Amino acid sequence: MKTLLCLTVLSASLAVCHGACFLVNNKVQIKEGELVFPQACLDPLDKSEHPVGATWNSRHCLRCTCEGMTMSCCTRYGGVVKAPEGCEATIDEERCEYKFHKKNDPFAPCTPF
Repeated sequence: MKTLLCLTVLSASLAVCHGACFLVNNKVQIKEGELVFPQACLDPLDKSEHPVGATWNSRHCLRCTCEGMTMSCCTRYGGVVKAPEGCEATIDEERCEYKFHKKNDPFAPCTPF
């Protein structure tokens, strides 16, 4: 029991360090008195279907895994960043990474740290 608790805490810590993650519970159905488990997961943003066991990168910078009863997704661009003074960070959805630009001019790049 202690091992399970330690692994849960470690997993949560890693998720926080590497960015935001979320978990979606898939619906189990009852048909003719039998439990029917999901055979696929539905991407929450683009609604594409993925089979159990699949891992994919979405075009919204998420890495998702279909685990049958659940689907987990985490951002691919890491955790929270602090922009240099006078700059702000936005997410480049093509490269799934942060871009830094001047606060008053989104076309003027900043050099991160």
